[in-house]
Amino acid sequence: MAEGDEAPPWRAAEAAARALGLPPGGPLTGYAVAEGLWIPGPPGRVAAEREGWARLGEHPARPKIIGVHAEGLLIEPVGEAPADAVAPVLDWPEGPPQRIEGRVGALLSALPGQVDSARALSRLGLKRGAIDRLLATPLVGMTRLGPSLGGAVGPWLREAEGGRVVGLRGARAMASGWRAVDLVAASWFGAEELAEAHAQGLDPDLAERVWQLTRLRLALEELVLGADPRAEPWAREAVEALTRAVTQVCVTLEGGPPWLSPRLWLPPDGLVSPARARAVSHLIHGVSVGGAVVQVKMSPPLRVGRRPPQREPLSTRRRRLFSRWDEGVLVDEEGLYSATPEALADRLVRGLSGVVIDGTCGVGAITLALARRAEVTQIIAVDLHPGRLELARHNLRLYGLAAKVRWVCADAREVIANTPADGLVLDPPWGGPGYDRDAPRAESLGMDLLSALRAAPRDVVLKLPRSFVVESLPGVWAPEPMVDDRGVLKLLAARSASLAARLA
Repeated sequence: MAEGDEAPPWRAAEAAARALGLPPGGPLTGYAVAEGLWIPGPPGRVAAEREGWARLGEHPARPKIIGVHAEGLLIEPVGEAPADAVAPVLDWPEGPPQRIEGRVGALLSALPGQVDSARALSRLGLKRGAIDRLLATPLVGMTRLGPSLGGAVGPWLREAEGGRVVGLRGARAMASGWRAVDLVAASWFGAEELAEAHAQGLDPDLAERVWQLTRLRLALEELVLGADPRAEPWAREAVEALTRAVTQVCVTLEGGPPWLSPRLWLPPDGLVSPARARAVSHLIHGVSVGGAVVQVKMSPPLRVGRRPPQREPLSTRRRRLFSRWDEGVLVDEEGLYSATPEALADRLVRGLSGVVIDGTCGVGAITLALARRAEVTQIIAVDLHPGRLELARHNLRLYGLAAKVRWVCADAREVIANTPADGLVLDPPWGGPGYDRDAPRAESLGMDLLSALRAAPRDVVLKLPRSFVVESLPGVWAPEPMVDDRGVLKLLAARSASLAARLA
């Protein structure tokens, strides 16, 4: 057909044809029409395409031009690929863009190709650790082509030499003038489609990420099969773009007890920033919880460095123990490190009501939490040391909550056995030279805990070390990890079955 004709025969069908979104750098839109692939102008673009086509000479990547017009070109698909190979590119699915997600390695493998991604990436001089991190990187993208992730169809771009496949010709065709990849990267979208995706909560940048993944796959094939060094910068740019696009790490906890919820540190999907992933690893990785060591797994894996010491200024720690410390709270040396921080003590005593025994009162941290509960009518605060009881009495008066406390200097086991009560809180002694910090059990704690529990009321709360084996307690208990506002797992609360059922 002559170039000056007013309207090409395929132009009238454009309105009814499916539009193919093509990546920036080439024609922005193509149309699958009955005669072939229609790429509209403007005239400058048509002229550039024709010049590139002429420079290709007899290059096997040169597309066949069916017709030329000032408004565009009509071309056939590249090469003589079978119909089923071309169909994923030209036959668009109906409906909005689709969300694609997975690890970069798995998504690369899903694209058509013949090379091993890890081995191909090593040709770029990347170290094994960097390759592993890239392939394990979670990637979320957007495409219109489903599992082909951009339509990079291998047979469509392979070059044969004497019957032997020697490589893709995408990079060579681009360098020669004609952008062969214009026809395979269908993960770029026009403004209307991006607006539609945004309305569905999809990030418009997701389309670019899928295109970079497709681009990397093509470059690796070209680099390995075609031995073309010009594909190397293409691959490096794609690797850099994919690495830059990833801002989240998938974190999971393994090896801990079933009742240890990752939600204490992580969102439901486990996706956090790299900085947060490192922080979670520092907080819980390698920590014994309930007698089992917790392992933090990250994808992609990160170098977390040394765990910083969980220290804070003494003044801050004191106010964490008692919010009104600066008003005259009194503690002894043991109370300073053994008292329960105020916020955790309030959570520890949840559900208790009526008359409650605090069997290990100390300097009054748990007694104070009980006194705050309107449901608790009386507290029997017990301790063997009269001096510590006086400190607790002073502190409760400072908070104005000493009225419903009865102070008893005695052995907690005797008080529990001889005093009617609705509830009991115990912080049995743990520590010392023989203390098993990895998996302490009930029989190894002080004050003959098992004997005290046999005489206890129905509702019991135990304050236990975080590594305590809850299964060593008689009967059924519900453990709760007690994590402070820094994310530090300080201790375990174990509630008796009746109390746990009421709180559920």
